[in-house]
Amino acid sequence: MYLAKLKLWNFRKYGTLKSCTAINLVNPCLEVDFNPKLNVLIGENDSGKTAIIDAIKHVLNTKSLDYLRLEEKDFYQPQGESHERAKELRIECVFKGFDNKEAGSFLEWIGFDDEKKYELKIWLTATRKDQRIITNIRAGHDYEGVQLDGEARENLKVIYLKPLRDALSELTPGYKSRLPQILKSHKHFKDEKDEQGERIEHELEKRANKEISDYFKVDGTEKGKEITEDIKKILDVFSFEGIENNPSIIMSDSELSEILKKLSLVLESDKSGLGSLNKLYMAAEFLLLGQSNERNLKLALIEEIEAHLHPQAQLKIIDALQNTDIYKGQLILTTHSITLASKVKLNHLILCKDSNVYPMFNGKTELGDGDYEFLERFLDDTKANLFFARGVIIVEGDAENLLVPTIAVLLDRPLHKYGVSIVNVGSTAFLRYAKIFQRKDSKILDIPVACIRDLDIAQTTLNDGDIKTKTRKVWRKKYIPEKEDETKKLIQTLEKDMVKLFPSPLWTLEFDILNSENITRELLFAAILEAQLIKGRDQKDKYKGIDESDIAKKRENAKNKIQRWIIEGKSKEWIAYKIYTFYLGNNKISKAVASQRLAKLLKDNKAEVIDILKTSDEFKYIRDAIVHATRKPL
Repeated sequence: MYLAKLKLWNFRKYGTLKSCTAINLVNPCLEVDFNPKLNVLIGENDSGKTAIIDAIKHVLNTKSLDYLRLEEKDFYQPQGESHERAKELRIECVFKGFDNKEAGSFLEWIGFDDEKKYELKIWLTATRKDQRIITNIRAGHDYEGVQLDGEARENLKVIYLKPLRDALSELTPGYKSRLPQILKSHKHFKDEKDEQGERIEHELEKRANKEISDYFKVDGTEKGKEITEDIKKILDVFSFEGIENNPSIIMSDSELSEILKKLSLVLESDKSGLGSLNKLYMAAEFLLLGQSNERNLKLALIEEIEAHLHPQAQLKIIDALQNTDIYKGQLILTTHSITLASKVKLNHLILCKDSNVYPMFNGKTELGDGDYEFLERFLDDTKANLFFARGVIIVEGDAENLLVPTIAVLLDRPLHKYGVSIVNVGSTAFLRYAKIFQRKDSKILDIPVACIRDLDIAQTTLNDGDIKTKTRKVWRKKYIPEKEDETKKLIQTLEKDMVKLFPSPLWTLEFDILNSENITRELLFAAILEAQLIKGRDQKDKYKGIDESDIAKKRENAKNKIQRWIIEGKSKEWIAYKIYTFYLGNNKISKAVASQRLAKLLKDNKAEVIDILKTSDEFKYIRDAIVHATRKPL
């Protein structure tokens, strides 16, 4: 069996104004579907991941016997001081996937779903009354349900690892040590009884008693016999003549649990680091998960599984959880790690956002089978930050990846201030990434996604004689309609819900900037010449950076060449194509370096470019994309 669904009413952030007055059982405030195996809750801080974990714990309790008690703050309160906190809350767990033995443990409460398969519903209700919180846990397949007995509740306890767990204290001797609880549940330490129903002494107890007894034997060979002999001599003095005294030292009341409480689990004799101890602790808990009897729920909840683990260790663990059989049962994890989010298969991810959840399971999103396969190969940790973002800008190249954040800063909309992530897909695979944010389950994921992309229609060479006549006629007749058709096609393909397309008006961002008469054209040309200088010096193995005199010279060169072409009667279209193809194209320089140099020049010349960035046509689609992603109009 496994936890298939969680429903919440008025628990913490999951509630509505309507549910504050009366709980509507038909419409929960939150409904979460889970996979039978691995589930990873991701999302920004305060997105509700811990609330989901805690809700499960309150209903099922934990094997480590954590102290769980509902507080007044667990009841939903609408925003605003004038709204009262809800009087009632409800948490419901729905279990599926029972075999006959598991179902037999819950015969009094189990029912059937629409497909005539076993289904178990367990719910906790709580009411605030007279400054008290009254809770009740029931189960059944009707509205009323039946009280759960102790054995049934025991079978439903979950394994729980808290965030920033202290693995050292959990694995070393002590009253709160988790290790004896884990070992006591192993099949090799289960209590056995004889035919009369008496408990059989465990082999470990026998060995411990024998070792202690042999050490202190009067006629033994160990040093401990001296102690026993001395006690015997004193005792003989105290005793009457003819009484034989044979004292011995043994383990008194040596129950197995007391022995286990003295044990530690270590990796090596020296102290291990926090990351190694965390892995050791998880290994011990997975041991318990695998040893649970056939009637027990096998569910582990682990918050912030990446605790104390460096990125490579995180990758190793998530690979093991997804691709090996090291654990038996169901896992529900939370993470803030971009590294983990990039390697967890999308079919295991559940995105928490605001007051809702968005499973990335197949069938819940617009992603197809091929999209899942593609993204599992290419969704690396530089792109996985989109799962933790408040807004996303998807670009297809280094130029936009470097320039868009700079333009946003100059427009007084720094992306980090608004929680916006920029994702460079490095290709035209926009649709695959955009579909992550598009749903089939009637939900709308409230994350604005701006797709900035080139218009993939190559420009024609502008010959000198064609500038004023033939080329412009051909341009208007042929290329303008093609661009409009291409844009419409892209919009129809990409745009849905919060995903919007922002295509280049002409060709690429660099070409758009060059195809104007603004000073930004000159700055980009200067940046290209700087990149050319960098590449030349780098090839000669003499590159030591660019100084201010180099920057000034390239700026002057760019200005002079553009001015000469203007005097010669070249149009801005000709100039743009000349610079783009002769200086920038054909891999003559690194476009990334040119973009990086332009970003610096834009910041260094902020006073001259700020109005251009705010008003000129060539930057309009960039402005619009930033506005959409940040939700802040200019």
